[in-house]
Amino acid sequence: MSAGTRAVTRKSVALTVLAAAVCAGCLPGAVTARPGPEKPAAEAISWGPCDRPDMPVQKGVQCGNIRVPVDWAEPQSGTVTLRAYRFKAAGPSKSKGTILNFPAGPGQTGDIAFASLRRHLPGYDLIALDPRGVGESSPLNCATDKILKIPYVPPTDPGKFRALKKNQRSFWSTCATTPVGLKNHLDAYSNARDAEALRKAMHLDKINLYGFSYGTLTAERYLGLYGDHVNGSVLEGVMNPAQSRRQFVTSAARGIEAIFDRFRNWCADEAACALHGKDVASVFRKAQKKADAGHIPGSLMTTPWSSVAVTRYFELTAPHSFKDAADGLKKLSEGKNPMPGDEETGQDQTPKTFPYTDPIVCSDFDLSVKNVDQARRDLKATRKAAPGLGFSTNSNNYTSICLAGPRPAKGSGKPVASRSAHPTMLLSNTLDPATPIAWANSVARQFGHKAVQVRTDQVGHGGGLESPETRRKVVTYLDQVNRSGR
Repeated sequence: MSAGTRAVTRKSVALTVLAAAVCAGCLPGAVTARPGPEKPAAEAISWGPCDRPDMPVQKGVQCGNIRVPVDWAEPQSGTVTLRAYRFKAAGPSKSKGTILNFPAGPGQTGDIAFASLRRHLPGYDLIALDPRGVGESSPLNCATDKILKIPYVPPTDPGKFRALKKNQRSFWSTCATTPVGLKNHLDAYSNARDAEALRKAMHLDKINLYGFSYGTLTAERYLGLYGDHVNGSVLEGVMNPAQSRRQFVTSAARGIEAIFDRFRNWCADEAACALHGKDVASVFRKAQKKADAGHIPGSLMTTPWSSVAVTRYFELTAPHSFKDAADGLKKLSEGKNPMPGDEETGQDQTPKTFPYTDPIVCSDFDLSVKNVDQARRDLKATRKAAPGLGFSTNSNNYTSICLAGPRPAKGSGKPVASRSAHPTMLLSNTLDPATPIAWANSVARQFGHKAVQVRTDQVGHGGGLESPETRRKVVTYLDQVNRSGR
């Protein structure tokens, strides 16, 4: 899953998720049957140019629409129209097959990975959908003022926790989709059934899957329901659905703490680190104290500086550049804002509502922290798991969001399974801030002999295919399973 980033200025609102969740311990049972009544798409897809002026689609990509039931358990209850994408393989040679892309987020559009997939895996046709509640598939919109009040870490003060509960009840009531009932059917199982409708509408017998970050969750559910139609499946930045709330936040905390440990070692070895020769942990704590005392001007993307915001700053910068993280922490410890220009100026143009996809996570994970005692125990557990940073702001944020969001879909906590005749390839970075490698390790155990793990020794979320060795393994795997699957 992607780490959720909120930034609201007087000129714009930026709400994104890095991956991971989204983006956990196993529960008994596995979903392998095809539960509930289903029906195929009623009509073939009419493909044409993509009209998306706000975010142009790559040249050569075609767009279409497909209608599916809002509730797959009750197909007659109404339909929703989803945006579909197709990108045919270039060149005169025959296509190697079709890759169905499950995008990251939640919040990324279906075509977002087409450019990198075409570059790294040429010769394959690419197809995708905008997931429910995302992009042009009936986006989920929520009240901006309510979004801004959701803390990264649930409060442990009783009065503040009561205020959070009140805000969250009001918050979810402001969130809306068209049709109205769709906001309660945004889960990975529903998206997997939508993907199967796309496969049927395109008359494809066998396909391949690529899922990144939160998209791996939908890919996992597709494998459990319809894996007999899958040749190869590559999941990068793996989500683990079979985990409790406590396991979710503590495993994520360990993951970001491991990055902090690597960062401290880098600073000890490299003169390029602004904190070289200093106690990095002490500098970090000094920056937090400055922030809590109100001695740092400005904000972190309009979030006032606090000890939590300092942790958030490290999570956002370190996976991309240890040098930038060190420079920023040094400034923070001196009472300076490392993000110049992040001030509220000009006329307030903040929209009343905004496309906000983070609550989709609540459809797939039971993450709601229901009372202040649970919040306290969660924080105690994450601080034990991550003595330096204390917690993962990305993962803990969802325990606040889900306090009044959609309820998890039936079976959402069950382990993954696959009906495919071929193993699933799981790609992981050794140090991932959004989907820690522990999640991939757990999913590999759930898949059993139907899993092949590939680890890339790097810091960051995604980017495994940029490694020549990892890319070679993926290309070889897909070529083999598609030759044998024909």
